[in-house]
Amino acid sequence: MRKIILILILIVFSGNAFALSGDRKNIEFQTCYINAVNDGSTKKFAKDYCRCFADKIDGKYTDNQLDALVYQGYDYMISKLRPIAKKCYDKLS
Repeated sequence: MRKIILILILIVFSGNAFALSGDRKNIEFQTCYINAVNDGSTKKFAKDYCRCFADKIDGKYTDNQLDALVYQGYDYMISKLRPIAKKCYDKLS
């Protein structure tokens, strides 16, 4: 019984080990949303697009990994995030 409980605890905590924190995911969503609306997207499109984008980077990066992308410089960060953004854009277009 102890082993089963230990395994369940490890599964629960390891599931979040490769994800953004809730606050960081929300920040990424809000930043994306504001920029999309300011660039002329409708609010509905911006919401759907940015939710997709935030979900995808949440599944791929931790807070520290995303920070490392930012510290590499804008061009490097964009080169890594653009394919993710394109998938979301293509999905909604």
